[in-house]
Amino acid sequence: MIVTPIDKGWEIYFHKAHALLAMDIGLNLRRDHWAIPKYYAAGIESIGEHDNNQPKWNKMDNLTGTGAPLDYRQRKEVDLDQAKSVIRSVKYKSSFMVLMVLAHFHKLYAESKDFDVRKFLEHLGRSKDEIITHLGLQPRSVAKCYEFLRFCDDLSLALCQNDFENQKDPLEIDPIYGEEKVLLSQLPDGTFHLDPWLFDNKEKVFFTEYYTTAKDFYKEDEELGNDIDLLHPKEKKFVFKAGTDQDYNLLD
Repeated sequence: MIVTPIDKGWEIYFHKAHALLAMDIGLNLRRDHWAIPKYYAAGIESIGEHDNNQPKWNKMDNLTGTGAPLDYRQRKEVDLDQAKSVIRSVKYKSSFMVLMVLAHFHKLYAESKDFDVRKFLEHLGRSKDEIITHLGLQPRSVAKCYEFLRFCDDLSLALCQNDFENQKDPLEIDPIYGEEKVLLSQLPDGTFHLDPWLFDNKEKVFFTEYYTTAKDFYKEDEELGNDIDLLHPKEKKFVFKAGTDQDYNLLD
């Protein structure tokens, strides 16, 4: 969960909703940012799949020690069961999707010192090499495709986490390729701008669903789950507008 405190209770975005927003972002990026056209559909689908099987409601799995909803950034342990379940799911759809989620888990857990995590990453590396060879792909092209997924994920997270709030300077996001950062700005009218402009039209509107809670603290997951009205989500709208024609044509 992505958890943000509000005046009363919490604002909660589930990771599946964040992933759907990331997928929508990917669908609206210019297609020339995608390195392997043959696997475009599989790549877009992998954006939507990469955060599946969250959360699990069991005792206090989704609460802090004080009983507040647990933000994913507060988790200290790697959930290998979740990672493995995502891999099991996507391998029945597309071996290219497997490449994308393998790359994502390697990015997430590369710094872990845990023995089981290191062993898991070694297995991922062998699987990745085998799939790339089998599909006859170039590792560099596969890496570019993953950077596409990672960019969509980063932008979606920035929006869901309100990373731009109280930011005077634009928020930097790693680019899909090259070294120049992509800058995310929120303008005084509440709209957003990317520099350089990466979308296929001069204006894009994205939506995502989230929930608010009535309480600040809970005794167990079930109590938190009961406080989240899944049938009546709230909706957040993000409007992106290009700047000048020069901004829009920057990557032509």
